[in-house]
Amino acid sequence: MTVLVTGATGLLGSHLTELLVAQGERPRVLLQSGDSLNGLGEANVDVHWGDVRDRESLETAMSGVDRVLHCAARTGPWGPDAEFQRTNVLGLKTLVEVALAAGVQRFVHVSSITVHGNDVGGTADETAPIRVEANPYSRSKVAGERLLAGMIRDRRAPVTIVRPGWIYGPRDSASFARFAGMIQRGRMVMVGPGTNHVPLIYVRDAAQGVLLAAEAPRAAGRTYVLVNDQPVTQRDYLSAIAAELDAAPPKRHLPYSLSLMLGTVAETGARLASRQQPPPIMRFGVQLLGGENRFVITRARQELGFTPQISLAEGVMHSVEWYRTTRSANATHDRAR
Repeated sequence: MTVLVTGATGLLGSHLTELLVAQGERPRVLLQSGDSLNGLGEANVDVHWGDVRDRESLETAMSGVDRVLHCAARTGPWGPDAEFQRTNVLGLKTLVEVALAAGVQRFVHVSSITVHGNDVGGTADETAPIRVEANPYSRSKVAGERLLAGMIRDRRAPVTIVRPGWIYGPRDSASFARFAGMIQRGRMVMVGPGTNHVPLIYVRDAAQGVLLAAEAPRAAGRTYVLVNDQPVTQRDYLSAIAAELDAAPPKRHLPYSLSLMLGTVAETGARLASRQQPPPIMRFGVQLLGGENRFVITRARQELGFTPQISLAEGVMHSVEWYRTTRSANATHDRAR
C-alpha cells in the first residue's frame, strides 16, 4: 500500500509520517519548495516536491497511491482571506480531483473542531451545527468541508473527514512552547476562572486517529471528532505544564468577556492599520483557551476503534522534555553565532 502524506513537515504531519515509518511503511510525502526536510531526508520516506495548488506536480506525486492523508493547510486566525482560500479550498479541490482520477481508495482530510465554532458553550459531537467564526481560517475550513460534502454526494469521493481538537505535543511551537515560556517567566494569565474544559489531544493520538480513519471500512463519507475525552480544564492544563517545569502555576485571571472585547479591539485596530502580523490578543485564542469546549468521541470509538492512549500528565511530560531540549539547542546555537 502506498500512502501520500501532505503537510509532512508540520506538527501532525511529521508525527503521522514517523508513525507510518515505525509501522514498516515507506510513505510518500509532498513537500513545497522552500520546506525544510526536518529529518525526513534520513527517514524511510519517498519525497516528492510539489504544491496542492499545482495539478501537474500532484499528478506525479499521486501515481500509484492508495491512501491520501491530507494534513497540509494554511493555519492561524490571521492573514488575507485569499491565501486561506487558495490552499484550504481551491487546493483541496484540486487534490481530491487528482486523487479521484488516480483511483485513490481513501482520502482522509484533516479539518478541525473549529468548524463548530471556537466556544461550543458545553458538550458537542460531529452532529453539532457548523458555525463560521470571524477569522479566515474558520471560513476556509468550513468552506473546505462543504466542498467535500458535495464531492462525496455527487462524485462518491471516498473521503473521510477528521476534526482534531487542540493538538499539542513535541514540535508544537505555535501554542505549547509559547505557554511554557510564559509560565516560566510568570506571565501566563488564565482566561476566565479556569474551570472551563479544553479539547486537547496529544499529537501521536491524533496521528493514530488519522491512520484508523484511512483503514476503517465504514469511514468513507463519514466525519469524526478526534479529542481525548479525559475531562481537562484550562487550569488543569496550565498547572500540569507549570508542575513539569517546576514553575508556579498561573494565578492571574482576565475575565472572559473582557478578553473577547480586547481581542475584538486589537483585531479591528490591526486590520485598520493593514498590519501583516497578528495582534497580541485575538478572539480565536481567547475562545480556545477560555471557552467551554467538551467533545464526545463515541462515533470515533465505535466506528474507528479510536482510543486515546496518552494522558494529560504523560503528554505534558513529553512536551516539556521537547521544549527544554529545543530551548537548550537554540541557546547553544545563539552562543555559537
